Amino acid sequence: VFFSCDGCGTMLKKNQVDAHANKCRRCDSVSCVDCSVAFYGDDYRQHTSCISEAERYEKTVYKGSGKNGKKSPQDVWMDLIQNSATTAPSSIQHYMTQLAALDNVPRKPKQFRNFTANSLKLRGGSSQSIVDAMWDYLFQEKEKLMTEKKKQEEQQQEKKKQQQQQQQEKDSKSTNEKENVSKCDNSTIKGEDSEQDERNTAAANDAPELTSKMVTKTIKKVLKKAPKRSMKLKLLRQAVSDKLGADKKARKRLKKLMEEI
Repeated sequence: VFFSCDGCGTMLKKNQVDAHANKCRRCDSVSCVDCSVAFYGDDYRQHTSCISEAERYEKTVYKGSGKNGKKSPQDVWMDLIQNSATTAPSSIQHYMTQLAALDNVPRKPKQFRNFTANSLKLRGGSSQSIVDAMWDYLFQEKEKLMTEKKKQEEQQQEKKKQQQQQQQEKDSKSTNEKENVSKCDNSTIKGEDSEQDERNTAAANDAPELTSKMVTKTIKKVLKKAPKRSMKLKLLRQAVSDKLGADKKARKRLKKLMEEI
């Protein structure tokens, strides 16, 4: 993120703002080059990300870098140094402010100590203890940041797990309801079939037993309506069976009776 001094218009990197503000008497605020928002005092420190020029001008056709705006470890480290410039103990705050104005501060202890000692001219005597205090403070702040980040990730995972569990319970409940409805439908169908079977059985039991006289009478009625009052034996037997409403058992007796007539 780059800023411009609202007093003189100088272009500044984020880690150069404090040093410039100490020199420029007209520097009451700085503005973000990308979003043009003005920041007073130390407010600019909280402005850690912003839209790029490509995103601003290309708008709907902008595809981005594909990293979803994720910061590199070095960017996170530099932001930590920037924030520490205002939160560090008074004994090292001045040196932290100077360090925040530099680029590419090493993240490893040995390289950090060499870089800080050379860049801030902290060599010999009690200077080494100052460098050690700066590293210890930054390391503590980094540990706090990592702990907080881990806590947030665990909370997000727990929330996601709960949502998945709730969805599974919802799906399971829906499946059980469908199965219960299906069982009810099957029971209803079976019940209806059973009732129909009982009615058919009762009807068959209530039907009078076929006699030779009954069959003869029915044959005459059927032949009376037939063309030329004659029919083939198979068709006649079928017609008489339909007329009498004979079941399978009765049809066998009907065939025997018609053969005897």
